[in-house]
Amino acid sequence: MSLTIGIYDFFAYTLPGVFYLFIIIYLYKIAGVMRVDFQILNNLSILSVIAITAVAYILGLIIDPVAKRWYRLFRKKNASEVVLDRLKENNPHLEIKFQAQDWPILRAYIRREDNSLVSEIERMNVMRIMLRNISLCLAIFAVIQISQYVIYNFFPLNLVLGVAFVLASIIAGRESAKFADWFHEGFYEAIIAYSLELSDLVVKGEKAIHENNDEAEKHYKKRPD
Repeated sequence: MSLTIGIYDFFAYTLPGVFYLFIIIYLYKIAGVMRVDFQILNNLSILSVIAITAVAYILGLIIDPVAKRWYRLFRKKNASEVVLDRLKENNPHLEIKFQAQDWPILRAYIRREDNSLVSEIERMNVMRIMLRNISLCLAIFAVIQISQYVIYNFFPLNLVLGVAFVLASIIAGRESAKFADWFHEGFYEAIIAYSLELSDLVVKGEKAIHENNDEAEKHYKKRPD
């Protein structure tokens, strides 16, 4: 469990934190505050790597609330309700009694029954957090490049990079919203699967076969001789 949490934390906060750290160093570099030699990365000690990882993790946690606000540009309003309504529409034969706001309770129930399944579903949430932070990072890079384009005599490369970062930021934000949908959908489908018996599916299947046969027989009788 602790290993799983560690991996999830790495992708959710530490990896985006590395990007944030790079942005800070890059801003210092272009401002002339400090000289950066990236060759020193080849000679980092284990202690230095651990320290950088810790700083990146803290940065990821601190800046994530900003990324949440940025993510509002891409997420669907009432996403959990939209996902549940789509699930009901696609499965009209199922009587779904829980509401969209019940998903934390559903998660707690599944965690009690099968913690490994929860970990699999939580992976979608980790991807959502990571992508929304990466989307923010790319947006910041876009602002930096476009600012450099305006400041440094309209150098075309800066404009091209700025536009590329904007597009990449939009793609990352939209993908983050997709993972949010899959996250909620995973809990809903798991609860529905827990409530079903195999015999229910078989009975429904046999009933559907009989209905199709009856329809075919009626259609055959209506055919002219």
